[in-house]
Amino acid sequence: MKKTGIQWGIAFSLTALLVLTGCETTGPVATDGVARPVVSFVDLDQFDKDLSLSLNAQLAQVEVPFYDHTSPNKMPERMKTWLNHVERTGGHILVEEPPSSSGVTAKNPFLIFSIINAIKTLSEASQKAAAEKNYFSATKGHDVKVVLKRNSDNETVVDKIIFLKSAS
Repeated sequence: MKKTGIQWGIAFSLTALLVLTGCETTGPVATDGVARPVVSFVDLDQFDKDLSLSLNAQLAQVEVPFYDHTSPNKMPERMKTWLNHVERTGGHILVEEPPSSSGVTAKNPFLIFSIINAIKTLSEASQKAAAEKNYFSATKGHDVKVVLKRNSDNETVVDKIIFLKSAS
């Protein structure tokens, strides 16, 4: 059976349509749902969607509390990616140390440097995730405050991360 020019055109058009609809160039941007001022950290894709939605809603601040006692030196890759994008888009990262039991807060520059270095070291998985998703564009115009606390074992852990709308 011979195909006519019209049949070839239809076949080509359908193939082109399938190829084009299968491609995604910019990645998803969270636009539906409810923007919340508190988005608890859970190492799932849904966290990215929820945080992106809240940051895009132009809230004055978005708090990200941690369920687990996370060492500042062992920040989860997903959160490192978010913090890295804040820096890439011109934001600043501030570290708020917990008060000491004596009432005098000793500055530990090594702790602050270790947090910032941990944030800057993105793994290949984080870079791939950033390339696949457009959620991180929501970090533009935000600064971050990393709030530390002491746990019951007197270890310094991350209490919460606060994304603040930049003044500039």
